[in-house]
Order: sequence, then C-alpha cells, then structure tokens
Amino acid sequence: MPSPQAAICTESASFGLFLTLVIEPGGEAAARRAAAALSELTQRLAGELAEPALVSALGIGAAVWPRLVGGTAPSGLAPFRAIADGPRRAPSTPADLFVHIHSPRHDANFALARAMMGMLGPRARVIEEIHGFRNRGGRDLTGFVDGTENPKGDEKAAVALVGDEDPVFVGGSYVSIQRWVHDLAEWEALPIPEQEGVIGRTKDDDHELDEETKPPSAHIARVVIEEHGNELQIVRHSLPYGTIGECGLYFVAYAADPLTFDKMLGRMINRDAEGNSDRLMEFSRPVTGAAFFAPSVEFLRALD
Repeated sequence: MPSPQAAICTESASFGLFLTLVIEPGGEAAARRAAAALSELTQRLAGELAEPALVSALGIGAAVWPRLVGGTAPSGLAPFRAIADGPRRAPSTPADLFVHIHSPRHDANFALARAMMGMLGPRARVIEEIHGFRNRGGRDLTGFVDGTENPKGDEKAAVALVGDEDPVFVGGSYVSIQRWVHDLAEWEALPIPEQEGVIGRTKDDDHELDEETKPPSAHIARVVIEEHGNELQIVRHSLPYGTIGECGLYFVAYAADPLTFDKMLGRMINRDAEGNSDRLMEFSRPVTGAAFFAPSVEFLRALD
C-alpha cells in the first residue's frame, strides 16, 4: 500500500503546529513543489535537529484541487459545510492547504514550518497559525482527559486511511479541522458534578458515567455513534492552544470516510426529537472549519 503521511497514524506528540493557507493565483507551481518535497524535508530536518519524532502531513482542499492537482479528486472531498441550529454554529472558513506538524519539541516544529513556508513562496498566504501543546498528561483545558476513545496502534490505519474503495487515493486520509474557543471562566464556575454531566465522564479518573447518570445532552452521548453494531471512529490529533486572552482546543480529525466527522458534528449542533444537543457548546464554540484530503507520500511526490 502507498505510504500514509507520517503525522496521521503516529501518536500525537507534546507539541503541534497547525497552518491553514490560501494559495493565490500564480502560486500553484511552488505549492506543488513544496507538497512533493514535504516528506523528504521533514526527514532531513529530523536528522539535522536530532529529533526523529518530527512528523508532518499536508492536506489539500476541494477548491484548490483542480488548480493544484487536476484530474479526478477523491470521491469524498468537498468544502466544509457550515451548520447552525439556534445559537450553536459551526462556520466554514477559507483554506486551500492544511499543514500539520507534531513532535516533542516546539523548536523542531517551528523550524519545519519556516522551511515549508520558504518552499511555498510568497503566494501562499497564511490564514491561521496555531501552536498546540499537550496539557497535564493529555487533558483539555476544561480539565477532562481528551481523546479517550481515540483508536490505538494498528487500529489507527484502519480508521484513518482510504483503502481499495478508492484505488487512486489508497493510503490517503480525509481531514477535518476546527478551532474551538473555550469560555473557561463560565466553565470553571460550574460545580465539578455538573461539568461531569456536560462531558459524560468523571473528571479525576476519566470513567464514563453510567447510562442512568449520563444526560442525553452529554458530549460523549452526542458524539459516540453506533451503526450496524459498530462505533464510528476518527483519529484525533487535537491539542489545547492559547494565550491568556483566548484559548481552547484545535481539533483535527483524520478518517477514511469524511461522513463520520460530519455525523458527529451534526449530532453536537442539531437538536434531536427530544430537543437534545451537545451541552458542551454552551461553553465552547468553533470559530473555524475546513476540510481537506491528505494524499499518500507517493501521490504528493508525483506532483513535482
């Protein structure tokens, strides 16, 4: 099978760097060269910096695909679809490329991002640059463990990577990203038992609440979805980010089927027949949203 880009199936590291970019007219050739060289560039810098865990991935959006790649696009690649139901909104924001870097070192991530931007050239415009960090052993800034349900080990590839169902794009992955902003002052004013009801897990030891205790509006009650006896899964590489003025979670989901993320987000935002939605959205809101396809290493190399 073609090789997936390294950041997709490796374990998330202590630091992540996330770039969303727009490619202005005339920047296509440089973008193709940079995309084709990213894997080798990452490996070279990993050696120079003595940081073997430095990894990267690049996703290409639906709008720029015809200009950058041409030909047939992946069957599930589409622009991020904005959703709204009452006060709960998930916007769609401009982005042609997504660059995802993670390693145990912020300086290594930064060096790779600068080198990549040098290759992309002046017609690659940065829409957003976010530096994420591992918090308190894997907890979100809300204080709860993040990513408990994430696939482990070899299971990640089965969840994240396209297989023979789309032969041209085997080894690639659909990527959905959102930046969420937390209202920590309002959140921290809640008593811990009420916070646990919002999440659906205990705060100290990360145990799922039993069905009698867990509210139907709890976060995990909304995003844990079973179809035909199987739980729908994504590979998450989300990390907290922020400053004293604004902070939250940078959410990244890789999947072989982009509809999995769409279904989860829809259940968070849209009310069900009983009027339930995800109560976590009273305390955190998405301010960006974009979708991409991260092709295999071999597919990207062929672009140059």
